[in-house]
Amino acid sequence: METFLPYLVQALGGAVGGNIFGAITRGGGGVVGRTLLGAIGGVGLAFTAGQVEAIGNLTATWGNLLEGENGAHLANLITGAAGGGVVGLITGLLIRPRY
Repeated sequence: METFLPYLVQALGGAVGGNIFGAITRGGGGVVGRTLLGAIGGVGLAFTAGQVEAIGNLTATWGNLLEGENGAHLANLITGAAGGGVVGLITGLLIRPRY
């Protein structure tokens, strides 16, 4: 469970961020589409943070907001929300309902 918990927290943050930004732009394939794409974007940004040093340094500062293990969970949640928000914004602008 410890190996999957960071991914679950990142996906949760991504789903929330994707829904917010997708709803603001009035697109993104509905609630289910925004949730799934946001979760993928949240985990994707966290993976990128592990591979790209500049993004990793930025996301590492979020872990200092709280002490201990909760700081790591908060950093994963914020990273996931940022990734989901970016994907939600892009999909909200690209995937539009047909009227």
